[in-house]
Amino acid sequence: MALDDLLIHIGELGRYQWFIFVLASLGTLPCPVTLFSQVFFTVPTPHWCSVGDWGNDACSEYGIDTLECEEIKRNVSIPVNNGHYEECMMYNITGVQFDPYLDATNFSVTSCQYGWVFDETESGRTLTTKFELVCHRETLIHVSQSLYFIGCLIGCPLYGSISDRIGRLYSWGLCLTQSLIFAIGIIFTSNFTSYTIVRTLMAISNYALWIIPFVYITEIVGYRKRMLVGLLVEFFWAGGYLLITAISWGIKDWLYLEIVVILIHVVLYPILFIIPESPRWLLATDKIDKAEEVLKLIAKKNGKEMPPNFREELLDEKMLQEREQQPDDIVPMDIFLNTTLLRWTLVLVVIWFGHGITYFGLTFISGDLGFPFYPSFFIQAAVEGPAYLFCIILLSYVGRRYPISIFMVVSGVACIVALFMPLGVWKAIIVFTAKFAICVSFVVLFVYSAEIFPTAVRGFGLGFLAIISLIGETISPLILIVSHWWPPFPLVFCGTLTIIGGVLNLLLPETRGTVLPETMEEVEALGKKEVENSIRRS
Repeated sequence: MALDDLLIHIGELGRYQWFIFVLASLGTLPCPVTLFSQVFFTVPTPHWCSVGDWGNDACSEYGIDTLECEEIKRNVSIPVNNGHYEECMMYNITGVQFDPYLDATNFSVTSCQYGWVFDETESGRTLTTKFELVCHRETLIHVSQSLYFIGCLIGCPLYGSISDRIGRLYSWGLCLTQSLIFAIGIIFTSNFTSYTIVRTLMAISNYALWIIPFVYITEIVGYRKRMLVGLLVEFFWAGGYLLITAISWGIKDWLYLEIVVILIHVVLYPILFIIPESPRWLLATDKIDKAEEVLKLIAKKNGKEMPPNFREELLDEKMLQEREQQPDDIVPMDIFLNTTLLRWTLVLVVIWFGHGITYFGLTFISGDLGFPFYPSFFIQAAVEGPAYLFCIILLSYVGRRYPISIFMVVSGVACIVALFMPLGVWKAIIVFTAKFAICVSFVVLFVYSAEIFPTAVRGFGLGFLAIISLIGETISPLILIVSHWWPPFPLVFCGTLTIIGGVLNLLLPETRGTVLPETMEEVEALGKKEVENSIRRS
């Protein structure tokens, strides 16, 4: 009897595992909360060029009060384009005395020379105003977000290795502590460079705060329940996204919002002292006695009895694991050496890269749709919950391949259609549709990819694809820089890449209702079965 067989007796997903699932899933919240926080730290803020030579005392000579002074200075010094004041240009009024009736329309136009004036009425206090992240400095926001993802790219394999060595809970606590220290450090940064460095260091541990609890959750349930809990934990990602959006909408102050992020880290610490270590990890590292204690606890809390010979069964499981760790016919490099696996992997590389860049690309352009900033982000976060629910139905009754292809193409087409829509409600609705579709296909894709790789290289294959996705996520903020010269670029790029990925996905086999491949022969059989089905359909 293996560990999964033992869990059938004491509860594959009993009430105690549900309790652990909820706590562990709450432990993932720092990841989405921190990732999306910069979006709200750098809310677009109305601004115009400051007029350094004209102080408020110049207005007093004309009997103009302070409240009216800024408005009058803007009227006479800032060009108007299509009914809107220019945000990054001003009339060259150097050496010109202030005159509330000055007509500067014949003056030359220049870029802002004395900084900017910000209207924080709607945006509140932001890093945009603190570090003047506007006009030519706006690209720093996208570079900072990209460096955050590079931190994630470093941290995922690093902490994945650490968690295998010291355990899920200790590595989890280490991640939470590192993330908390740098979250506090962000408050004390004095310029945007130091802010970016601190946040990048925070990112090294932050993304692992999603991966480690996710792995832990799948290890405390039986094998028949892993897909279910793997899908349900995604709702906590959406919940964290919604939470930080709603709080920032209400607070509208980057400093108080960062304090909330810190408090979320702090209140989650007790979870690490409530839940037990992963019994699978304990068995894998020869900690049989501790694994036995955890399994007895699970059985007791679930109201079940342990089988009389359970210790022997645990030892049998350990021996089985040791045999599986011996050299096998399949090694990680077979992903690139076997023709069938190589073809599938290359297709998955395109698809995972497309999902990473499109999901976050659509997220980051939410504020540029001609739709109110906070409602736009709130709706984008809100569509994720229904998307995940829809995924459960698709995986249970429809399959994997066709839903991924259909929803990728739908997302891509929606991006292209949005190009031809004017800024406003309808453009936003179409982009929200694209976001919903990419969410659906992304979750199905994770399950689908795990079912394509044979067992011996499944972990390596998924880890490799996760890195590909992170590379796409790293690039996603940078495509917004190109939009400063060609505004349609993000939608064109994401739409084209997603449509291509959706079509290429049809080259992969359907895995619903099939046995997970264990050997290379089973991989080849899965490929031949798909070829035969294609011939039959034609």
